[in-house]
Amino acid sequence: MRELDGRGKPCPQPVLLVKQAVDTGHAAFSILVDNRAAVENVTRFGQKSGYQIQVEEFPGYWRITGTRETTGAEKAGENGRAHETTPVAEAACQIPVQTLVIQSPALGRDDEELGRKLIKILLDTLAANETRPRTIILLNAGVKLACEGSEVLEALRDLEEKGVQILACGTCLNHFNLNQALKVGKPTNAYEVVNTLLLGGVLVWG
Repeated sequence: MRELDGRGKPCPQPVLLVKQAVDTGHAAFSILVDNRAAVENVTRFGQKSGYQIQVEEFPGYWRITGTRETTGAEKAGENGRAHETTPVAEAACQIPVQTLVIQSPALGRDDEELGRKLIKILLDTLAANETRPRTIILLNAGVKLACEGSEVLEALRDLEEKGVQILACGTCLNHFNLNQALKVGKPTNAYEVVNTLLLGGVLVWG
């Protein structure tokens, strides 16, 4: 059994810890978490990945245990082989997102601090995910995410290393006087943006 400790870790880290155990073929895992949201998220992910889930509550934390039936090949010693088709992965592969457009360094309008936190969480998760867009286009103030001082530079670099094209609007960089501050990706123009969007499969964050 893979034993994990997700206490003190922000969303979505507990789920990502379990995902690593699932991807490496473990037939059972146990994780400690210290908030109800993590209990629900880990439980839902485990069930979608084919595990039977048991939740035990203790003073100040929960233990979530997941078990599933092993195949004959796994019993023969192939537990190290990553799963190629979990229900979650299959569902993700059916989403035809080719281009992600980010229009702001914060997601939503009511609370900017929360919005910045959400953008970071989502990009960190996207960088760790198997399914990723082919291109990320940064428009308007979204170009600040790829510039010096951004909290998401590491996630964007990781995505770029994994083959995701990062395009930052040149007009927007000029407007914010950030041409020399761009650290990830490359400047783009309206022609390239329009033709990339016309390929379809566009998801917009902002």
